[in-house]
Order: sequence, then structure tokens, then C-alpha cells
Amino acid sequence: MGYEKLLEPGTIGKMELKNRLVMPAMGTNLAAADGTVSDVIVNYYARRANRGVGLIITEVCCPDPLGRVIPGEIEITNMSFMPGLSRIPHAVHSGGAKICLQLAHGGCFASEAVTGHQPLSPSGVGTMQLPDDIPREMTIEEIKDSIEKFGRAAERARLCGFDAVELHGAHGYLPLQFLSGYTNRRTDEYGGSLRNRARFALECIRAIKKYAGRDFPLIYRLSAEEDVPNGLTVEEACTFAKWAEEEGVDAIHVSAGTWDSRLETYFKVMEGKESPEGKNLSKGVATSMWVPPNYTPRGSLAHLAAAVKKVVNVPVIAVCGITPEMGNEILKKKEADFIAIGRQIIADPDYAAKIAIGEPETIRRCLRCNECLGEVMRSCGISCAVNPEAGKEYESFTRVTPPTNKKKVAVIGAGPAGMQATLTAAERGHEVTLFEKNDRLGGALYYVSIPDFKLDYRDYTNYMINAVQKCGATIKTGTEVTVDTIKNGDFDVVIVATGASTFRPNIKGADDPAVLDPLDVLDGKIPEGKDIIVCGAGLVGCEVAMFLAEEGKNVIMLDLLPDVAPDMPIYTKWVLKSKLAELHIVVKTNHKIVAMAGKKVQCETENGEREYHGDAVICALGLKSNRALLEQLRAECKGIEIIPVGDVNSPRKIMQATHEGFHAARRI
Repeated sequence: MGYEKLLEPGTIGKMELKNRLVMPAMGTNLAAADGTVSDVIVNYYARRANRGVGLIITEVCCPDPLGRVIPGEIEITNMSFMPGLSRIPHAVHSGGAKICLQLAHGGCFASEAVTGHQPLSPSGVGTMQLPDDIPREMTIEEIKDSIEKFGRAAERARLCGFDAVELHGAHGYLPLQFLSGYTNRRTDEYGGSLRNRARFALECIRAIKKYAGRDFPLIYRLSAEEDVPNGLTVEEACTFAKWAEEEGVDAIHVSAGTWDSRLETYFKVMEGKESPEGKNLSKGVATSMWVPPNYTPRGSLAHLAAAVKKVVNVPVIAVCGITPEMGNEILKKKEADFIAIGRQIIADPDYAAKIAIGEPETIRRCLRCNECLGEVMRSCGISCAVNPEAGKEYESFTRVTPPTNKKKVAVIGAGPAGMQATLTAAERGHEVTLFEKNDRLGGALYYVSIPDFKLDYRDYTNYMINAVQKCGATIKTGTEVTVDTIKNGDFDVVIVATGASTFRPNIKGADDPAVLDPLDVLDGKIPEGKDIIVCGAGLVGCEVAMFLAEEGKNVIMLDLLPDVAPDMPIYTKWVLKSKLAELHIVVKTNHKIVAMAGKKVQCETENGEREYHGDAVICALGLKSNRALLEQLRAECKGIEIIPVGDVNSPRKIMQATHEGFHAARRI
């Protein structure tokens, strides 16, 4: 399939773009503590401009210190920040892309812990995300001052060499707090009617055009649907979009949601106070974070861009999990004018270049796992599960360079760690042999990608297999490696990526042959009967439970811990738990499993012993590292460098496994 529409040049105002692909704003948390631009931020954007998208929109940049949301957020609050900020346009322009600075004020979710001041909001209404931060209602003077700061910030952006600015009026940021009846309960000229609630955003647009110039392109990022009580509706958003166009906005970037979208309903359902019936809970929770994970459909917000496109004449940007195929079709149908590709550009900065040469199969696919967002919200710099260089571009410890001495390298295990190690070692020029005991590549990725709600993982698995097969390494599947294999092969280095296997814990009856393995179930061994008990509510347990529920089974999960999937980023977990509720999967936490058999499980709870009966029992109580070969190699292969990576060290996430494989191969 061609991608001719994605590759067409386009214009936003007087800004000419080489293609229709946009990298939207995504926080990196990579700024210095004082809000100045760091070297790594410059390198991060430079890497994505090189052979990449037509337009890059930076992460949030606050025009007012009181609006800062995360510690590592860049600022443009005065002229002292301009020398650092000007480095970004220079770097991006050298790669052939245009660069837009996003201006954002957090309002009620600019936490006092970050700013040192009480948060401000239109009406003193806070956010469920920060229940302990009680905001103060803004005075008219503070409103006018904030508008002025947006205008002055845009002026500085132009002087710094940026090609455009984006006013962030989505996702609960200050302009949306004014525009939305959910957060704006004022009774003066900035509250009440839609026109009055829109006044703040429209006056910000006027100020930006006043100070930066009418010809300086301005993009408005709009939440076209909030999905909260009295929140902004699609109809209201379309009306506002027309007003924004009249004020001089050059493009509308259409997203959805606010930080509180559907969370009130979510909490009630999770607490058992409401039924999930008819609430489409996971969609609402996903749009609340506007970065829906792999459990949600791709392109879930594209229809909102199409709605706005019908009422405005300026270009419209669509966003949210849009694949190249979907993006090209959206443009063909004229449902948008540009396609924003966010997390995928983090995963593969060469996304646009690979489409241009007709090789989309070589794109390193984003998992939509939200580890990138999780790292940012944990006050770490941005990272990526599948791209170890993300957020660390061109640093010495990530740079892949030719080795001083070419070595003969054995990689044992073709899971995510082993395949990444193979790719990096081969790229460096080593002679690599990849061994896999099964007759297929993929390791644990094979099982992870089986359910239809894990299409992103399926795409990533296919990408990795294709890349490994083309990298020049010798691949030996169906091969059980022994110590003699390594000794006789005359290898200099052995990277051990033998992974982990499900195990039966020391629980009475756990070794009963009638108790099923979750990986066998995912691989097609669907249990007979209707009622299924899953022991374990970690990620594997949750996903096998959802897999069976979609097959029409009644599923109950039992776990000792107080919550499901303890290591999952909270934003993804919200959607996961919503899906569990929608599928009517019963979750019993704080249950200590003391015995199991083929059709029953006994537990100890704070209320005494409980016994559960079903047609089948699945043991998903964790993984055990496959270390036997590693220990043998360490004992008998003296003089050979042995490097363990991935689950063989201890069961871990794909991100950790991939990064370990990369760094092991980079340093040999």
C-alpha cells in the first residue's frame, strides 16, 4: 500500500511542511531543574528531525512559572531562557523539519510541590489527580496577566527561531479549564455562557497574534470531548473551533479528554458502587489520559478531528494511535489535513523515512505500553520500551559504534532481550549466531502477542523477527544449546537470554497435572467448561483472564496482593482494570491461595477460609528464571565472556529486557 497522502507537502498558515506527519507534544522531563534547555533535549529533537516528520511540536513549555506541571519542564517566562531555547530550532532545521513550541499553563494541576505556590484555576475547582492541592480562583488581574504572558511567550518563541507556537487548550490545561463547564463556574465575563467561557482562550489567541505577529503560525490544541459532567461536548468544541479560526488560529489539533475524564465513574465501578454496564468505561478512562494503551482501539479519536474538519477552513490535525494505513486513509477522505504520530516517533525516529522508501515493515513498532509516560510521571527522563536510545540520543553509552576487535558472539534465546542483543551486535559488525530451542523466534513475545487486544505487540514481534532475519546473523532455531555447543563453536562472548518459565509454587496441589499453564491456554489450549479460576492477578493472569472472557468464559481471579498488575504504569492499569470490569471478570485480592486442584482453589482471607469451584484452574502465579544453562556456562566455559540479559536475571518487563540486550551488545 502506498502512503502518498502522508508524504504530500502541506502548509499551516505560511509555514510550509515537507509532509503531512506531525510529532505532537509529549513531555520528556529532560529540562534542567531551572527550566532551561538541556543538551539531551536538543539531541532528542534533532534525532527526530533527521529523515523524519514534517513538523515537530515540542513538549509543554510554560509561559508562567505558576503553570509548571512537572519538575523537568522547559520555560519561556523571560528572556534568560531564550539562548537555550534557540538551540532547538537550529538543531531541528538542520534535519529538514519545522519546529513549533507548545505553550502550556497547568492551572489547577500545576502542583504546589512543583511550583512552590498554591495552584490557580478559573473557579477554585481542582483535579481528582491532585486531591490535596486545593486551587485558588483567579482574579481578573491574574487572568489578564496570564493572557499577557502567553502573548509575550509567543513573541520570544519567534525571536528564538521557532516556526510556530501551539496553544495547549486540551487535556485539562488552563484554557480548557476556562472553556469547560466542569471546571469553570464563574459568574463574571469569563464564565457562564460558552462565549464567556471561551473568552480566556480567545483573548490568549489575540495576545499571541498581537505580540508574535498575524503571520506567525498558531496551532490550537483542542479537547473536542471531555467526557466529564458538564464538560465540553463535540458540538461546543466545533463552535469554539470556528471562533478560534475567526481570531486567527492557523490550525486545530484535535484531541480529547481531561485528567478527570470518567475517573469519577471509574472509581465508583472499581469500588463496586456501580455496574460497568453500558458505560464504555475503558474508552472514557483512555481518553482521560489521551494516550490509550494497547487494550484500546487504534485511532480512537480520529472521528473528533473529522467533526471539527467539517466546520473550519484551516487545517486540522488528527491524533491518537493512528497507523500509517489509517493516517493515509483519513487524509484521502479529507477527515483531517495532518496526522500526528506521537509515541511511535519515540519508538522509531525514522518512521517517516521508512514510509517514504516504501518499507513500513521495518518500522520499530510502538507497544502503546505507556512506559514512556510512566517514566516521565515518575520524574525520570523519557524512555521507551523498544528504543533504548530514546531520551539518551547520541550519549556515549547508547551510541552504537564499530568494535575495536571483531568477536564471535553467541546469543542464546530469541525473546526480546536476545533478539535486541543480536540486532545490536550484528549492527556493530560482530559475527553473531542466534540460538533458539523452539522452532520459532519471539520467545515470550509469541505468547504476549496472541490475544487480539495485543495487536501492537504482534506488530512489534513481527518487526523484530523480520529485522533479526535480515541483520546478517546466523539463526539456528530448534537447537538446544549445551556447554559443548559453546566450546566447540569457538565463541568469544555468550549472551544468555534463556528467559523465564511459568512455575508451580510450593502450594498444595499446584503440581496437579489438571491445573493449566497460562501460556498453554494462550497458545490454544482453551479449557472446557464455562467457569474458570485464574490463580494470580499479575499481568499474565489478567491477560489470560481477558482472553478467556472474550471466548465467553466466566472468569474469577485470585491473588494475595491488594491490587492487580502491581508493576504496570497507573495510566495503563486504569484501562486494564476497566476492561476487567467490562468483561465481568471477578477479581478477589487479599486472597492467600493455600491449595488448588483441577477444579477448586482454597484461600485464606481476612474473613476466614474460602473455597472456589470451577470447571478449570489456571496457575498464573509468576515466572521463574531459566538459569541452569547460565550456571553451567559460568562453571565450565572459563575464558569466555558470559553476559546474562533479560528474564534469566529475574523476570522483568520488556523494556528492561530490551535495554539489557542492547547495552550488552553495545559494550562487547
